[in-house]
Amino acid sequence: MITAIYSILHLLVDGVCAFAMFGKFVGEQGGYEFFLIYNFCAFALQMPFGAMLDVFAEKSLKKASSFCAFTGVLLTFLGAFTHPAVLGIGNALFHVGGGVDVIREDHENDWRGQALGIFVAPGALGLFIGTQLAKQSGTALWWIVLGVACAVSLPGVSLLYKMIAKKVTYDNCLVKETEDWQEAGEWKKGLVSMTMGCFLVVILRSYVGMAVSFSWKTTLFLSTISILAVVLGKMAGGILAARLGMNKAIILSLILSAVCYSLSEFALFGIAALFFFNMTMPMTLYLLVCKWKTLPGFSFGLLTFGLFLGFLPVYFGIKIPISGSIIGMLGSIVSMLLLIIFCTPKVSKKGDEGI
Repeated sequence: MITAIYSILHLLVDGVCAFAMFGKFVGEQGGYEFFLIYNFCAFALQMPFGAMLDVFAEKSLKKASSFCAFTGVLLTFLGAFTHPAVLGIGNALFHVGGGVDVIREDHENDWRGQALGIFVAPGALGLFIGTQLAKQSGTALWWIVLGVACAVSLPGVSLLYKMIAKKVTYDNCLVKETEDWQEAGEWKKGLVSMTMGCFLVVILRSYVGMAVSFSWKTTLFLSTISILAVVLGKMAGGILAARLGMNKAIILSLILSAVCYSLSEFALFGIAALFFFNMTMPMTLYLLVCKWKTLPGFSFGLLTFGLFLGFLPVYFGIKIPISGSIIGMLGSIVSMLLLIIFCTPKVSKKGDEGI
C-alpha cells in the first residue's frame, strides 16, 4: 500500500519538477545555471538529507521519513512557482523520505528489494511526461497541469499526514539479512569496497543514460516506448534478482544489455538495451541497504549523489570520442564486473546466490 502511494507521488513530483524546469526556469535568464542548481539540490543533497534522517531515527523521532516525504511534496509544488533550488530540495526530501518508507515496507513483507524498483521507476515516466508538457507553451497550460498534479497528489499527501499523526515509533533496523542471504556466504569484499562498487556502477549508469543517444528516436512514439523500457526495466530488476538470485540477475541483465547496445542502431535492440541496462537500479540499492542496515537514508542518498556525478560530464560538454553503442556496451560490461567482483555474495553450496 505504502509503496503504491509513494510510486504515484514519485511520478507526480518528478513530473512537476520537469514541467517547471523546462517550461519555466530553463527559459529564463540564467537558465543554464538553474539547471545545475536544480540537479545539485535534487540529487546531491539527498545524501546529507538521508544521513540526517538516519540520525533522527536513532533518536526515535516519530515517523521522520513520512514527515520528510510530506515536506518534500509541499516544497516541490512551492518551488514550481519560486526557484529551482526550492524545487530541487523538495524533490530530494521526498525521495529520501519515500525511499526509506518503501525500504521499510519491503523488509517487513520480505519482498527482497522488489518494492525498490517499483518505487523508483515511475520517476522516469514523470520526467518524460513533464518534459513533453513543457514543450507546449501558454500560461493556461501551466496552471492546468499544476492544478491537476496538486489534485491527484491530495490523497497521497493526506495519507502521509495521517502516518505522521499516528506517531508510530520509527523502526531503525529496516533491513536484516535473510536466511537465504546468510546461506549465500560472507561478502567477497569489505564494506568500503562494496559501497564503492555500487557507487561507481550508479555513476556509470547515469553517464551512459545521458550520453548515449539513438538516431532512430525521432518520433514521440519511439521516445515513449523508450521511456517505458526504462521504467519497466527498473521494475523488473528487483523482481528478477529476488526470484533468480542476485549474481544470476546481474550477469544475465548486463550481458544482454551489452549485446543489445552493440546493435542499438536498430530501434528494437536499442529499446531492449534500455530495458536490460536499467535493471541494475534496484539491485545496487538493495545491495547497499543490506550492507548499511541501519543507514537506509544515507544509502539511498549516496547512490543519488552518484547520479549527480554521472550527470556532470554531460552537463559540461565533456565527450568521449567513441560511438554511443560502444559506450553503452562498455558501460554494461564494466558495471557487471564491478558488481560481481565487489558487491555480490559468494555462491552457496546449493549453487543459489539468491537474496
